Amino acid sequence: MSAPPNHGQPLDGVTLLTARQVADLLGVHVRSVWRMSHAGQIPRPIRLAERVVRWRLADLQAHLDGIASGGKAVRR
Repeated sequence: MSAPPNHGQPLDGVTLLTARQVADLLGVHVRSVWRMSHAGQIPRPIRLAERVVRWRLADLQAHLDGIASGGKAVRR
């Protein structure tokens, strides 16, 4: 089996999380993750396919770091 094409986008070091994993990270229910995303309270997810949505761990970490330092939330 061959590796999937990356279309010029490096994937090394990129960690993608499901809604369940984001919920676990934030200590909230999965439905809250979607509400927070729609309200702009957490970074927007990326859509990989019609029914495949993931969040970049780096985006979430930057968002949480911004909140912890008293800054504005990061929004993508």
